[in-house]
Amino acid sequence: RVAAEAEAEAELARAEAEAADLPSELHEAAEAGDAGRVQVLLEGGADPALRHVRYGFRVPYDVAKTREVRSAFRKARAELPERWDWAAAHVPQGLTEQEEADREERERAKAREKKKKAEKARKERRKQEEAERAAAAALLVEATAGADLAALSASIEKAQGVGCDGAELERARERLAALQFEATDPAAIARREREKRAAAAEARLNRLTGGAQ
Repeated sequence: RVAAEAEAEAELARAEAEAADLPSELHEAAEAGDAGRVQVLLEGGADPALRHVRYGFRVPYDVAKTREVRSAFRKARAELPERWDWAAAHVPQGLTEQEEADREERERAKAREKKKKAEKARKERRKQEEAERAAAAALLVEATAGADLAALSASIEKAQGVGCDGAELERARERLAALQFEATDPAAIARREREKRAAAAEARLNRLTGGAQ
């Protein structure tokens, strides 16, 4: 029994060694993505249906990682339909030069359409950004002309966010600084209080004058 097991193990080792010695150039080229080398090997007689132990007993087409390599196999099937068992090699229907040219043209057309859509999206985005900048700039001018601290601060932040003109922003910042100073300066506060009292007195006088008439 021991002798039989040893013989079986030896036979298995011999089989694995023979399998490892099988040609692997086509597998290597397919895995490496070398479409030109694949084409040369197929034209030179490399068997696309050969399975190799080092590649998990897969056929060369199954280890191909690029479209170019897969196309090389399909072109070989179209040019040499009777040479190999292409079904066993897992190679799909043959790809003629005209079919390949048509496919490439379709892909170029898709790429052009994709580029066209991307450009349209960019234009629409730029148009929207310009509209946002114009609206923010108008709001900034209006707030700069007023005396509302909160509104001016918010308009400056918005204008900065959408990339408004630097000169207009600088004027707005100067106006904000002036308003902030006036809001805390005692003399400015006293002046505003005097102005409020004067305005109130004038309003009362106008009411009295209007009532006397």
